[in-house]
Amino acid sequence: MSAPNRSVTADDLRQWTNESRVPGQPPELSDLACILIAAGYLAPTARSVVVRRASLNLPLPSPSNGYSELRRVQRSIVHAEKYLGTTVLPNLVQPIVRSRLATLNRRREDAHRAVVTAKGVMPSGTRAVRRERRENVYLEIDEREQLFSGLLCTPVPDRPTGARKAGTDVFDKFVGVVGQVGGRGPRRQVEEMAAQVFGPDAIGGGTAARGASFADGYETLLFIAGHYYDRIRNNPAWLSDHFEMQRVQVNLHAELAEIASDIVALRALRVDLDQAKNNGGFDRGFIEHIEARESALRPVWSELIDRVHAFSEIASTVESASIELRLLDEFDRASTIDARIDHLLSRSGDREIGADHTRRLSQQVRSGEEQLRVYRDVLQGNIAQLGPSAQRELPERYEPGR
Repeated sequence: MSAPNRSVTADDLRQWTNESRVPGQPPELSDLACILIAAGYLAPTARSVVVRRASLNLPLPSPSNGYSELRRVQRSIVHAEKYLGTTVLPNLVQPIVRSRLATLNRRREDAHRAVVTAKGVMPSGTRAVRRERRENVYLEIDEREQLFSGLLCTPVPDRPTGARKAGTDVFDKFVGVVGQVGGRGPRRQVEEMAAQVFGPDAIGGGTAARGASFADGYETLLFIAGHYYDRIRNNPAWLSDHFEMQRVQVNLHAELAEIASDIVALRALRVDLDQAKNNGGFDRGFIEHIEARESALRPVWSELIDRVHAFSEIASTVESASIELRLLDEFDRASTIDARIDHLLSRSGDREIGADHTRRLSQQVRSGEEQLRVYRDVLQGNIAQLGPSAQRELPERYEPGR
């Protein structure tokens, strides 16, 4: 991903989604970003509840190991179940795999309870539930179940299998026991067996020279949107009084949730289109109809890339502004020191030096404030690219163009 203060272009985003890969090793998404992305799987009313709770700083569920780890647990479970269903394993290995699979299922169930029924997040008392329903901040049980299903799809990079990170739970337990049973096989062969049974997530993250890879372009764009959301939200400049008006103009939580909703819908439509083509491929007229609908709707994918690009521009702007704010803080501290110097100089009758110093410092402060005004103007343009966007229902079938 781009370093702070280094902006990316819409073409960069398009290339990353085409390759399902982003440069470097970006940090994992925050739990709040994961929840808002998972809200893209909810109905509009439930999604608005999640956004409202985030906007009002009301409690939201958070498992002990984070949602990125939950996604990896889910992928390992799916991979292992599929492997067990299609591959004959040695008798000595089967109990180990099934035991490990049971452990992973327990971890997923712990996370499920944390999202759906955890105490201290959603109220359980009748009066409290009624109050939150009136305020439109209560998420029903079935909606929490849907949210958990969305969290199982949290966008996380694929782990490379070429190197192991010490202490990885899945890997250590599996390799340790299999190594004791096998005894003679090279450790690399045991690593490969662990990766085959549980998938790449059984191996701790090694170094990926070409960057972080994802399952597809849709997941890549979801991750990029969440990444820039985190960078904006955690930046002190964005939270400062200088950008109070801009914070009021755009709801970052709602923007991320709506972007996620559109991307999720597009991915589902792509699956439907592929299935329709496979089932109706014998009818040329039917295929032409689908292709015509695809061509008409390709701009939606470009619009989504532009919205995520606006996120990246906001992140770049506030990160540049944070440098100016740090300089202004230094000027403020220097002003305090200068006032103390002026006081001492006035007692000795020498006021000219202190006055000159004050004038120079004031000019520097004015220059910094002027630069912040420039950043506010730029940020205003970035926000204008985000919205308010016209709310539109996506059609039932769509394939994004790249």
